[in-house]
Amino acid sequence: MVLMFRQLLAIALCVTLIRPPVSASPAGAVLGSVTPRGVVSVGDVRVPGLSALFAGDQVSTASGSALIQYQDGAKVVLGVQSQASFSPSRVELQKGHMSFSTAAGGPEFAASTLRIEPVGPKSAANVTYLNHKATVAVTEGSLRVVDPSGVQLASLRAGEARLFEEAPAAEPAPAAPAAPPAVPAAPQIGGGGSSRLWLLALGVGVVGTSLGIAGLVRASDADDRANDANASANLARSEAEAARALAASLQSQLAASQSQATALAAQIATLQTQLSAAQASSAQQQQQIAALQTQLTAAQAQVTNAQSQLASAQAQIAGLSSQIAELEAEIEAGGDQAQIDALEAQLNALEAQLDAAQADAQQAQDAVSDLTDLVQDLQDEIADLEQQIQDLSPV
Repeated sequence: MVLMFRQLLAIALCVTLIRPPVSASPAGAVLGSVTPRGVVSVGDVRVPGLSALFAGDQVSTASGSALIQYQDGAKVVLGVQSQASFSPSRVELQKGHMSFSTAAGGPEFAASTLRIEPVGPKSAANVTYLNHKATVAVTEGSLRVVDPSGVQLASLRAGEARLFEEAPAAEPAPAAPAAPPAVPAAPQIGGGGSSRLWLLALGVGVVGTSLGIAGLVRASDADDRANDANASANLARSEAEAARALAASLQSQLAASQSQATALAAQIATLQTQLSAAQASSAQQQQQIAALQTQLTAAQAQVTNAQSQLASAQAQIAGLSSQIAELEAEIEAGGDQAQIDALEAQLNALEAQLDAAQADAQQAQDAVSDLTDLVQDLQDEIADLEQQIQDLSPV
């Protein structure tokens, strides 16, 4: 009951806060509140504390993060080095990372022009958008992912994740002279007017636990702050352990792929011996090469799948880093010294686990690179065998 009262009080306060609009357009309706943790700006104005969120506001973070609470119940956590715009019907991530949870009748979400539509009254997900690529990891409920043309690219449930890539822009056709418009064109909503489509990247990554959404309002006394910080530390620790387990699983898969590639190289050597010993059986040798190429294709598919899983692990580590930044901000907020010392010890242990998980992910990346080089070598050997068969064929 006390927490619910604080939530209602915080929403009432943010509605009544008066802040001049940061854009040149007239002030929009109040959507909810912005709570900064570190360096957070709305437009070009740094947010010093709890502030009202207006329609059309653009929130960006530097070394901190931001909690955005809509009046209808939707919540967004904007990670470090991120930027998003907010309107009554749409939250658009323009770069970086965000986590969100929906409410009935709340806004839809997007990563640039990639639409992320909740299915059902309650859904939650982690979204990353960098370098024209977006990852969507669902942590609760289900979502549809739709490109700007209205084509559904994926339907995701809790525990599922996908990687999407923005297609290159098509060359514009020469424009015919146009008559002056009789009526001004209506402005487009979101996406910056880009007409580029999105593609579902190869491979599927499954995520375990995820970043989640922080509490709506922190308790005003030191005991409540310590309890919230402990809960966040436990969640972050679970995230680090899950990321480390995923990296270990990826290493195991890469080792299996390495073993298969070694076996494939042995089969190629056997094929070379057969070619030298039996030149008259060219047709049979060609069938063996065809089977060998099938095995090589399967090995390449495994490498592609491993790369996609590694990308999902890196996205998960990025989300974990964002949550650790939130925990650091909570520790900086102060409280009882003994509790703060305990939290700092937990944070140090958690950061060590994160470093280890990142090291495991780097090792997995190196293994993927080595395996890709080996597959290329095998392809060259197959090409050499095919040339030998051609040389053996009658002119």
